Amino acid sequence: MTEKCFTRMGQIGIAVRDINRAGAVCKKYGMGPMRSFISTEKSVQNGELYGKKVDSIRFGTLMYEIDGVTFELLQPLENTVWSEFIENQGEGVCDIMFTPTKRYYEVLKERGIEEIMKFSLYNHKFSEDDIFTQVMRMHDTRKDLGFNIFTWDQTEETKKRVYPRDHMATGAYVQLEDGAEPHLQKPMYLRMEKILVVVENLTETMEAYEAYGFGPFTEIEEREGLYRKACFTQNTDGSDVVFEIIQPLDAESGYSRFLAKYGRGVYNILFEQNPEYNNVIQTMTQEV
Repeated sequence: MTEKCFTRMGQIGIAVRDINRAGAVCKKYGMGPMRSFISTEKSVQNGELYGKKVDSIRFGTLMYEIDGVTFELLQPLENTVWSEFIENQGEGVCDIMFTPTKRYYEVLKERGIEEIMKFSLYNHKFSEDDIFTQVMRMHDTRKDLGFNIFTWDQTEETKKRVYPRDHMATGAYVQLEDGAEPHLQKPMYLRMEKILVVVENLTETMEAYEAYGFGPFTEIEEREGLYRKACFTQNTDGSDVVFEIIQPLDAESGYSRFLAKYGRGVYNILFEQNPEYNNVIQTMTQEV
């Protein structure tokens, strides 16, 4: 089996046009508690976009966790990949964050994958001998996987940090809710079950996933005239999540229309629903 490129999946990056509106929608589903990273000249430095240095990178964020996975809403403000994603794809899942091994960077070189965004976070001096800097990198893996991969450098300096204590101590990472808010007492969803990725060619895409150490895959399942699909399981800090890779065969299906309009990408995410909302009518008429 191919050597793993990642030890865990940690975050889903969702590009949005209006973070306040998107956050309000999430709250209606009981998602939270919300927190935010505040991007400033200090907290985001050393920016690069498509290999070229930029004066500044700015974005708005809202974050929340569901069963060990962070969902981050990202509104691009200045010099980000997310602005181009929204322009070309519309709002949706742009990137997924994994904790990388050294093998990941070898695979990027082998497959000719470019780094499309880089910046350092926090840049906070606790003392003369203790400076907290976290280097973030996004790579153009969408051509291989259907989404970009976001990582941070696994340095000894970052590994010693205590989350979220040290992050909040910088002043850039802020807790917006404490969990006691009324809308958080009855969340509609309990965990993420599955991520559906639509692609043009299932066999070639499976080979690409396997090159990054994802898998093992299930046997390819085909529903005649509709689609071909295969799945694998990915670990997180909570429950495992299934990736389902789908090649549509029916030109009139929602999968095919998505592929024709946007190209390969994350089609949707399936959640385990809170049993208290176990039917469509009750879910859609929830008072918030």
